[in-house]
Amino acid sequence: MAKNNSADNRRNQARENARQIAAAQDKKEKTAKTILYVGIGVVVVVVAAVVGVLIFQQSKPGMTPANYAAGGVSLAKDAAVVQPKQMPEGEESDLPTPAEAGAKDNAATVTVYLDFQCPGCKAFEDANTPTLKKLADEGSIVLEYKPVSFLDRMSSGNEYSTRSANLAACVIDSQPQLTEDIFAALYAQQPEEQGNGRTDEELLKVAEDAGVDTSKKLTSDPEQTVKSCVTDQSFKDYVEKSSQDALDNGVKATPWVLINGEHTEKTSDPQALALEILKATGEVKG
Repeated sequence: MAKNNSADNRRNQARENARQIAAAQDKKEKTAKTILYVGIGVVVVVVAAVVGVLIFQQSKPGMTPANYAAGGVSLAKDAAVVQPKQMPEGEESDLPTPAEAGAKDNAATVTVYLDFQCPGCKAFEDANTPTLKKLADEGSIVLEYKPVSFLDRMSSGNEYSTRSANLAACVIDSQPQLTEDIFAALYAQQPEEQGNGRTDEELLKVAEDAGVDTSKKLTSDPEQTVKSCVTDQSFKDYVEKSSQDALDNGVKATPWVLINGEHTEKTSDPQALALEILKATGEVKG
């Protein structure tokens, strides 16, 4: 009988050992599953956070250049940078008003959508700049320039339209008194369509030859200089948004000229353009 008890005890002990081993294995498997599920949960949360950040970054507007408003830069008497006569709803500006800069109460707003890659824009500026500057100095107009990037495809992948508009924004942000100079320099060094555009180094040389201090810090972001603004294309998003806004507002080509918001075709005849502008001011009866 003792033998049987001993055999039973061994069997019972073996069963208990097996049960304990199975329980331990089951516990290990549950722990492993818990770790796996927690790990998956953490990965999902991290991925969701990254996707959220990317979506937020893509949806938020790009950094706005200082001295810009309503998608461009406005000039009054003596090329003073001012805010537009009509500020878009919801937009604010610390720039002086046109009246504070010497514009008459009846001054017309002349808006020029331009692309620095566009030969027609260069021809427009060459023909009309003296007349427009004279009218601005007399207080008869506020001159709005809105650079766009319609012709990126014309620079063999260089995206010269965007990069030159970005350069202009970098300069005007930090040295607004050089607005006319950087515009003139970019037109003077305009690359041929279907060419290779200009490198960053060449663009910076154009700016420096125009009197720009490329080491000067930006007003909108003092951690950046004009040089880093050019190489990083800091205002690329802004240029792209402004270009899309122009298309949404009915701009079909460049140069595209508005007088008090009305499109004019008189862009190749300075006298005809001046007459139309003065009619808009009321200084000439039409």
